[in-house]
Amino acid sequence: MRRLIALAVGAVLASTTAVMAQDSYPEKPITILVPFAPGGIVDIAARIVGEGLTQKWGQQVIVENRTGGNGFIAAQAAARAEPDGYTLLAAEPLVSVINELIFETTPYKIAEDFVPITTMTATPLVIAASTQSGLGSMADLIEQSKAKQMNFSSPANGSLNQLVGEWIAVKAGLKLRHIGYRGGAPAAAAVASNEVPFGVLAYSSSRPYVEAGKVKLLAVAEAKRIDLEPELPTLIESGLSDLDATQWTGLYAPAGTPAAIVDKLQKAVVEILASPDAQAKLKANGASPYPSTSAEFTASLAKQRTQFAEIVKAAGLKGR
Repeated sequence: MRRLIALAVGAVLASTTAVMAQDSYPEKPITILVPFAPGGIVDIAARIVGEGLTQKWGQQVIVENRTGGNGFIAAQAAARAEPDGYTLLAAEPLVSVINELIFETTPYKIAEDFVPITTMTATPLVIAASTQSGLGSMADLIEQSKAKQMNFSSPANGSLNQLVGEWIAVKAGLKLRHIGYRGGAPAAAAVASNEVPFGVLAYSSSRPYVEAGKVKLLAVAEAKRIDLEPELPTLIESGLSDLDATQWTGLYAPAGTPAAIVDKLQKAVVEILASPDAQAKLKANGASPYPSTSAEFTASLAKQRTQFAEIVKAAGLKGR
């Protein structure tokens, strides 16, 4: 009987503690670690969400860019942080799924070291060429890269962008050489300056250079044409690939973060993404709100591990 009473009291105390943690959180500034350079879609999403959280809760949200190491530096730092909701990680498919498929060992495991809070944004991936490259269409790219090796850029080695490029090369027999950069912004800048003739980029990263006349879009890596660029053909229409790839961003907390805090963060982010201000900012950057529950986010990660593993194997990326 005493044991039952003790267990009941313990359960009540645990529940009370969780409620108190949720009610008082946040009591100090929150840091969102971003594995890539400023200006890319992960950075943009983190800053839009961070600004919204600051306005909502009155606590400063600091977005800290820790680049390098294929996202290892930021992810490892977030994984080692106190699980109290004050250090979060903003990431995308590379850090969330692909790193663990292409490297024998990684300094973190998403499924073990993190709790998925919510997805934040989605943006199309596009094949974008420098206007100095002489590539005016996918037909030009195919013809030239079958004749001789052609470099292409992406935000990082192993990124979803690279997987799209490698998948195209495998499917069409193209001679493509990948050059990884430290984020979407420098990868797009490399295309704009003709440092590389083309890149597989997030639409949000390429858009400023398209408007400046330095970059031309050749195709979109989606199953259907996108409203943002209705005249832009898909890869499928170009006869290159049956791949449907969307670049998403997501928010994580270290494993062990109280469920009440994770829930509070998830609801707050979903509310922010539904606001006209956030939606206008995302649209201006070529992205769309893409919220989810923690459970939905977790399930989508498991599904993508299976999908991306097939591409990694076909392109021979394991250990490269």
